[in-house]
Amino acid sequence: MVVVSVIIAAYNAEKHIEETIQSVLSQTYPNVECIVVNDGSTDSTGEIANKYDTNIRYIYQDNAERSAARNMGATHASGKYINYIDADDLLAPDKIADQVMYLEKNPGVDVVYSKVKYFKDNGNRLFYIVPRITPEGDILDKLIYGNFINLGSPLIRKEAVDRVGGFDENRLDIILNEDWDFWLRLALSGSRFGFIDKYHLFYRVHVSNTSKNRLRGIESKLRVTEKNIQQYGQELEKKGIDCRRVLMNVKGEYGRRLILEGRIAEGRSLIAEACKTDIPHRRYLQMFSIAARVFGHNLLAATQYLRKKEL
Repeated sequence: MVVVSVIIAAYNAEKHIEETIQSVLSQTYPNVECIVVNDGSTDSTGEIANKYDTNIRYIYQDNAERSAARNMGATHASGKYINYIDADDLLAPDKIADQVMYLEKNPGVDVVYSKVKYFKDNGNRLFYIVPRITPEGDILDKLIYGNFINLGSPLIRKEAVDRVGGFDENRLDIILNEDWDFWLRLALSGSRFGFIDKYHLFYRVHVSNTSKNRLRGIESKLRVTEKNIQQYGQELEKKGIDCRRVLMNVKGEYGRRLILEGRIAEGRSLIAEACKTDIPHRRYLQMFSIAARVFGHNLLAATQYLRKKEL
């Protein structure tokens, strides 16, 4: 059987990494190579990983952020296929077996991803589902508008990873969306994507997530969008993708987030600029901007909070 390399980039992950490693070692597929890259942790991450001795490959590097850690893991990987996973998420036992079978049967597909269940890190571990689109084949026209693939979900041919040079570790301004940038470059390089209709990843949602992180997330999404349009704009246009519409769409999202953070004038200005183009959800953003002017941001923020509490 072909080797599969599962790469765990870990930074101060002592709280959850043991459970993540166990989910990798418990795969029903018998030929899995687990690689843990310790990205300069200052806690006991290294000691926990080293407990497993020969069952995993342990690599230490000075802190260089997770993209560099994932690339380091890939350089040491001997597998035909690669699965990246964060140090707090969990793989279903049959994930690797199902996805290897799919890729072996579909040589024209470079990446296969599956469905994800989410659970809150609050002790109760109640699972819930976030609806996502699941396109297959050439997914660039869908993917360019936003990420719908969780990092740990896909299994990827290593030759496809090598073709795009792995994650972009030189752009720290895209952290929080570096995986989306990676999927985009895979799609731009000609990789085709497959989908398996099974829950293969369990994604941990931390209670420490803050609105500041959400703002950083949309800022990094804007940087990813600008970067790929600048580098691959002509290619995107040849594929029938309107680069201005894509850029204005994310600017509209950014404007909405700024309003929720209380920066109403900035947010409304960005939404006004974005809505000059026929972007998705244009009418909603216009109404949101009007509501911000009339009611202020506190009521809107409370509404968003209540929506999230329902999950």
